[in-house]
Amino acid sequence: MRVPALLLGLLALVSSLDAQVAALRVEAGGEGRSVDVALHRGYPAHPASALRLLGAEYAADTRGARAVLFGDTLVFESYSPFFFASGRAQQLVGAVYREGGVLYLPHQLFAEWLPARYPDRLEYRDGTLRVREPATATRAQAPAADTQVSAAADTQASAARTQAPVARAASDVRVVIIDPGHGGRDPGKVGPNGLREKDVTLAVALRLADELRHRGGYEVHLTRSTDTLIALADRPRLANEWKAGRPAALFLSLHANSAPSSSARGFETFFLSEARTEDERRVAEMENAAVKYEDSPDPMGGEGLDLILNHLRNDFYQRASNDFAEVVQRRIASFHPGPDRGVKQAGFRVLVGAFMPAILVEMAFISNRGEATLLGQDRFRERMSKALADAVDEFFAQHEHLWTAR
Repeated sequence: MRVPALLLGLLALVSSLDAQVAALRVEAGGEGRSVDVALHRGYPAHPASALRLLGAEYAADTRGARAVLFGDTLVFESYSPFFFASGRAQQLVGAVYREGGVLYLPHQLFAEWLPARYPDRLEYRDGTLRVREPATATRAQAPAADTQVSAAADTQASAARTQAPVARAASDVRVVIIDPGHGGRDPGKVGPNGLREKDVTLAVALRLADELRHRGGYEVHLTRSTDTLIALADRPRLANEWKAGRPAALFLSLHANSAPSSSARGFETFFLSEARTEDERRVAEMENAAVKYEDSPDPMGGEGLDLILNHLRNDFYQRASNDFAEVVQRRIASFHPGPDRGVKQAGFRVLVGAFMPAILVEMAFISNRGEATLLGQDRFRERMSKALADAVDEFFAQHEHLWTAR
């Protein structure tokens, strides 16, 4: 019977993904403290009282919490993804919530928002949030070194303003991770003209990277820059490492489509969610099948992926990914001779666990003789790379309020 093995694989994958983001250690004044993590809502969160370890004056009640940190007053409301920093609305990736009498804040606040808001005071790297200099003298007493900040520590306390200077805005650097699909002993699909998908994706990825670097303002990374095999699960893991807790990041996975019918044509862009149609499931299964080339493939079957989407889904990133996909489709449509097949959604392994807007672009059908010829042309690859770069520009410009902490 396949169910027990599937469930074991499911639990193993969920555990490994939680481990990527759930752990939190706070270091201040030469002391290190671990902070409890919770997954009640499907995303990692920590007791709001952990803000005290950063030197905050903190108080909680049934409606939410108030903290004064580095001169800013932060106001959180239970069951809302929005909070206020010195009177200005900010958005989190998930809602603040109360469970068992304890108020929890999403991990993203500690790993991304706080370091971006206070770059001269805080640094987040490899699961550790580090205070760059001693907190102000008004900070609350912290537990002894290497003690655990537990949910029970989320008690009420009076809030007061500190005299620390207001932090500067976040860096303007935009991080773009480009993922050329397949590679090494995994050729991807092969066209009727002998063109291999892995070669097309790498050629476009290298051009796109050069284009973004030439435009400036981007920190660009490629999951592979040569003909080598990178495990599907390693690609979003690398993206998260390169993101390094910074809020402004995108992940693009590039592919060439294939279908049983050689008449299929066009381009489409996917984001991570449950597949709604048989065609969406077909494309996801085709791309997920690349796991068979890996030395230690994930034990979970493709059909099990949908079972964890509720756990992995992040409403904020999902909406942003959908927005990015729509921009990409519109930009490609400006030059592509094939039909616009639209924005779609499915359970792609390569997108699972990327904590940023993430999409998968099917540039054309390599199984179609005409589009296989197109994919092999330098002119087409150049226009594709410029269209994708234009989409990156447009998306960041449209979502500036999400990237900049003011």
